[in-house]
Amino acid sequence: MSRDKLLVHVCCAPDALYFLKRFRQDHPEAELYAYFYDPNIHPPEEYLLRLKETERVCKELSIKLVEGPYEPERWLTAVKGLEGEPEGGARCSVCFTERLESSARLARKLGATAFTTTLLMSPRKNRNALIEAGRTAARRHGLTFLSPDYRKGGGTQELYRLSNEYGLYRQSYCGCIYGLISSKPKDAERLLSLTSPRPPGSPAEKLLIKELRLFAQELGLPVYEESFPFLNWRLKRALLECDGEPVPSEVLPYSPSLRGQVKADFVRQNGPFLYFNKQHLRVLLSDRPVRPSLSPVTYPTFVVPASYEQKLKTRRVKALLETELFHDETSVLVIGEAKDAYGVPADAPRLTAEKLKRLVREHEGKIKRGELSVALLGAQSLGAGERFAREELRLNLIMVLEY
Repeated sequence: MSRDKLLVHVCCAPDALYFLKRFRQDHPEAELYAYFYDPNIHPPEEYLLRLKETERVCKELSIKLVEGPYEPERWLTAVKGLEGEPEGGARCSVCFTERLESSARLARKLGATAFTTTLLMSPRKNRNALIEAGRTAARRHGLTFLSPDYRKGGGTQELYRLSNEYGLYRQSYCGCIYGLISSKPKDAERLLSLTSPRPPGSPAEKLLIKELRLFAQELGLPVYEESFPFLNWRLKRALLECDGEPVPSEVLPYSPSLRGQVKADFVRQNGPFLYFNKQHLRVLLSDRPVRPSLSPVTYPTFVVPASYEQKLKTRRVKALLETELFHDETSVLVIGEAKDAYGVPADAPRLTAEKLKRLVREHEGKIKRGELSVALLGAQSLGAGERFAREELRLNLIMVLEY
């Protein structure tokens, strides 16, 4: 006898883990499908990060996961004119309709009799608006919309407990960029102005960590992930010219901003450092990558090839530098149980998931025998990941890929 099919629209992994556990207890004989359709999530790296964690949850619970199309343009068109609405207002109602209408169509296609959504777990969502959108979509497709309230009786607290137990990524906003702009404008600005392919603490960095975690678990390797807070630094814009010509340069992490555009002259030298007469501007002469160091003494510092020394000392320079400091969070992923570990920076711009997977496969035997671990270090371009792994996790790191 065939089992009833039920579809659960999924918005994120923390909500999905608890909701799906409870929903399966209430419907033990049903065949469950999880449907990830969330075109509201921005940027794409954030979408992929939430999808990857949802995939991990569904594997853990042995529930089929269907990934819907990622259609941000469709969603933006649907909410056009509602950009300034507060969270919980008309824009959210349209968003619910878009996602639940797609869920109802898939449920009908799969032969399901009813559907629901993990959005019902969110205390920030208008429950009545959700139920209305779900019932409207259900009527249109001849289905039933189920609206269990799993938040009651300590459900929200259990959700948080399970999320922490499984080390799930917990997002700080619903996914909608308009909601983020209105509630956390600084966070929105950082997301929209990323210039590096995988900045420390970014969704792209977290996505790589979660992708490797899932890969290692599928190989049956021991895995643990530890999150940690750190002081993040972001370069917003920079320019260094000498005698009217651009000078190839990088900016030393944790350099503070300059006030406006600075025109300055060389005044003294201390080893590889050249000092200038305006706003503590400094140049570090180096032909090799410089390891970041967080010091209570901070200069606005450009790193420049040593061949420019004479020119910088004899000609006027023009500099522009805008940076930002803020508190953030990332993690270190450790594959294996050994204290001796290969350390890999998660925010290295040329590092790919495939390279990491090859590294793990190459040393799979040693990892299983407890002879070696592989540690993927968040925020390593700022030196934070390595420091946390050495000091807090007590790992003996061998860096196999420098930033």
